[in-house]
Amino acid sequence: MTEPASSALLGKLLSGIAGLFGGLSVSFFWQPKKLHQHGKLAAGAIIGGISVGSSFALGGFFANIAGIDLDKSDTALGIGYAIGACSVGVISFLANFFEKREGSDLLEVAEELRNSRRTTKKTVRKKKSGGKTND
Repeated sequence: MTEPASSALLGKLLSGIAGLFGGLSVSFFWQPKKLHQHGKLAAGAIIGGISVGSSFALGGFFANIAGIDLDKSDTALGIGYAIGACSVGVISFLANFFEKREGSDLLEVAEELRNSRRTTKKTVRKKKSGGKTND
């Protein structure tokens, strides 16, 4: 009776450890610039906490959605790595986005997002029509 609980915990632990490696692999190439102000040890602890915490918390959820058994160590490692890498990537993207616009007014940021959306739509239309636009 205690075996399923221990195997589920083992799967979550493996997922968390793999999440740490996934998060660290992303953070070697892409970190928020403000994170460097806190020092290397603090930056490592923050990134490690994000990746391990998200993998530990969300590993079972994503495994359940995908219909995968998290009790298998290979599956737990793969899911944990992917969640850890994605979580650190998303947090880094958001941190860099907000840092770049730190002194901007909310309306300026909204206008910038609106303009980038228009530019993206024109680019997609241009590619679909073979380089011609009606704008």
